[in-house]
Amino acid sequence: MASPTRHVPLTPLDEFRSLLGAFADGDAGFQLRLHQLMQQLRQQALPELGARLLHPTAPPGLKRTLYGTTARFGWPEWVPHLEKALLQETDLGLFDEGCAALGRLELRSARLALLDLAAHRADPDRQIILKRELAAFESQQPLAFYLGRLLEGEGNPRLAHQGARGLAALAEPGDLGALLEALPGSDALSSRLLLRAIAELPGGAAGEALLDLFQEARRTLRDFEALEALGDRLASQPRAAARADLVDTLEARLGSRGEEAMGELRHALAAGEAAHPLRPMERLRPLAEGPFESFVAEALTILLEGKIARFSAMVSETQGQARRERERAETLLDQICEGLVHQVACSHLPRARAFEALAGAFPEAPHADGLDSAFCQLLQPGDAALEWILKVPDLRRRTACLDALGAREEDAFMPLFMQAMQDPIADVGQRAIHHLGKLPSSVPTVLGFLESGQLDQVRLALRILGENAPPAAAGPLMAFLQADARDDLLVEAVEALGAIRPPEAAPLLLEMLHDGKPAKLQMALVEALARLATSEAGLGLLQKSAGLKLPLVLIVCLEGTLAPFPGFDHPFPEERIPALEQLIARCCDDREGEGQRLRAILATQNLYCFDQALYARLKDQFSDFLFDLRTKSDWDRETNDRIAAILKELSRRSASLGHIASKEAKIRGLVQAVPPAGPARVEALLALRDALQDPEFILRPELAAELAAFLLRELDRQGQDWRELARLCEIAGLTRQEALIEPLREIYLQAQGLGLRSAAKGALATLGLDEADLNRRPRIRSILLLEPSAFFRKRLLAALDGPWEVREAGSHAEAGSLLEAQPVDLVLSEQMEAGTDLRPWLRAQCEARRCRWVLLSTASRDPAPEGSESWLLGILHKPYPPEQLLKALEP
Repeated sequence: MASPTRHVPLTPLDEFRSLLGAFADGDAGFQLRLHQLMQQLRQQALPELGARLLHPTAPPGLKRTLYGTTARFGWPEWVPHLEKALLQETDLGLFDEGCAALGRLELRSARLALLDLAAHRADPDRQIILKRELAAFESQQPLAFYLGRLLEGEGNPRLAHQGARGLAALAEPGDLGALLEALPGSDALSSRLLLRAIAELPGGAAGEALLDLFQEARRTLRDFEALEALGDRLASQPRAAARADLVDTLEARLGSRGEEAMGELRHALAAGEAAHPLRPMERLRPLAEGPFESFVAEALTILLEGKIARFSAMVSETQGQARRERERAETLLDQICEGLVHQVACSHLPRARAFEALAGAFPEAPHADGLDSAFCQLLQPGDAALEWILKVPDLRRRTACLDALGAREEDAFMPLFMQAMQDPIADVGQRAIHHLGKLPSSVPTVLGFLESGQLDQVRLALRILGENAPPAAAGPLMAFLQADARDDLLVEAVEALGAIRPPEAAPLLLEMLHDGKPAKLQMALVEALARLATSEAGLGLLQKSAGLKLPLVLIVCLEGTLAPFPGFDHPFPEERIPALEQLIARCCDDREGEGQRLRAILATQNLYCFDQALYARLKDQFSDFLFDLRTKSDWDRETNDRIAAILKELSRRSASLGHIASKEAKIRGLVQAVPPAGPARVEALLALRDALQDPEFILRPELAAELAAFLLRELDRQGQDWRELARLCEIAGLTRQEALIEPLREIYLQAQGLGLRSAAKGALATLGLDEADLNRRPRIRSILLLEPSAFFRKRLLAALDGPWEVREAGSHAEAGSLLEAQPVDLVLSEQMEAGTDLRPWLRAQCEARRCRWVLLSTASRDPAPEGSESWLLGILHKPYPPEQLLKALEP
């Protein structure tokens, strides 16, 4: 049985982490979804991306994809993450792409980061890459030249980006005036590049200038929002109503500025056609400020002149223009907000100054996502504006703000999320619970509620634990179940424990399950046990089902019984088949099952056992039911097709079991026919692989174990062609034996050719490993310490006093004898011995499979090639602390 689906509200950050963890080469939709989530998360996505770039086992394809995102999301906050990753990147190709990503940002801070990298990564290959990127920032012309190129904007993007690089190299705080002067009239691309350049300038002047630009953009946005709303009203109003609306609007906006002229206008309009309302309008028009007031004055003048067609055309044209200008103003406001947050992060602008401006605009700009993001990034737990989040009327905006605060994962926001849990919209309350569970101190706090003894706090704790399912809560929940509690609280506690799925809870849950319990508690217990999907829980449900009577409880018992046995590699125990058949019969019985027959039949599609007769009996029994179904008036074609498909599958399994002996004999014969070497070896392995891929063949655990032993011997054979290894990897994946994971992973990590690497990767994926597990180095268990200095050797032996099996040698000759007698996982070796470089000798030991990896130690400070040898784990420069050695040995 598949585990019951629980509705857990996924935040954008949760989806983002899940997406990054599920990366696979060749996934066409990965980049699209990545960009969508980065657009939602904005700069809050960067810590996750930076962590992936720093992780040594992150897939190279993932790193390349992340470096490529700087072309679309050129945030200044990228710079520290990229620089930190490039300072330790060992792969030259990835280093090249990372430097290109840094250069694409076209920022002052990116140029400084490249200069810093040039000072620290001194090897010749990396210096060539860094010089190439720094050359793009070299300035041969004055600032005005590059500013002119930047203003080419969308008309010539190549020149605009060239201008941005020039500004990154030349712009200083004293050039702020020139940058601000160029901003009015610039197009979308030029304004974005100019605002980024302004936000990068040090000193407080740039921050103050951004605050002024923010207020100006805020006024412009208000004008165009009001203009868009007015245009929509005017388009549907009669002429008289439109005139009155325009007069009232103009009077409200002008206020005391045009009080006298407005009085004359109203008097003239009241006097009728004999008056001359255009005369006061001529006095009012020069008083109009901004696009909104100018439109109102102009539209009213045209209407008073009687030019109805022109008025209608003006209103129609203004509607579309106002919408476009409003969207552009929102984009500009978002970009200014990003600049303000960057200035605060760089300590160029006080947080209070920036937050005051953002807080003033937050209630009046409901569609500015960048403003909301900046507001939530600068919001502090003690700010009075924190309460505004829960009062935002728009559901989408309220949820987005909660997501932005939840992504910070700060304990101080716990009271906010506790309050948001009571939101009248259930989805918002669930989202708040989810964010609460991510806080570092949330579990101890919630467990305190659980142990408080107060009914309302206990219910709240059970609700939170049920939604978030923290593993640390399993023990306290089990203790709560053993205490004397109300039945309704026991139901909620069992549901929460079922969401966590701790295997150790099975005995307690089985002990609580009996027919004397309330129906809701019985259902909660059997559902929790079914979710565990362990042999103990499944067989316990089967045993307990004999004393249970409720039909809904019995059917869940059946599904939970089959859940721990998902295939023929882990079949249902033959000795428990009679009890299972009795449970199926009870669920299908009209009296005991009470309508659960269809669900019971569907559950048997997850039955995997080696009892051919059972499949035949079930097939006959279900065929009778299908025949009865077809004779009834309420016959349902979809149900008919589902049952027919199960009957077909049961028949197939029964037939396959009938041929299992002959097919197993054939497989054993193919195994015996594999020659130890020669051209026929590949063909024999292909024949074995094809036989195992037969869809009608069922691989019993006993034969799978025999094949695993055969493969372990063959994979360790010396001098094999890559094609032979690739076929062995494919066969290993088909056996689904966990004992083959580590040998396959070693082949995958050491493979140079694409064919062998692809075969090993496919086999490991079949065995259940994800991308992160594929690249994780196996745990080191045995170490040979090769160190000529007895003093340093003694010190290292003391540091390695732990879970490793450690041997020592004072020379490479002594070490060679030890390795020949017994190979090890790692050789920790001095690089030089009596003036001789030991690297060629160490490489030969790895190629002879006497050791997997080498960790070098040396007193030399000369740069050595990095990442060029798959067997070289790293280089430790003497004198190094023991902690550095222990860190290098971590998986």
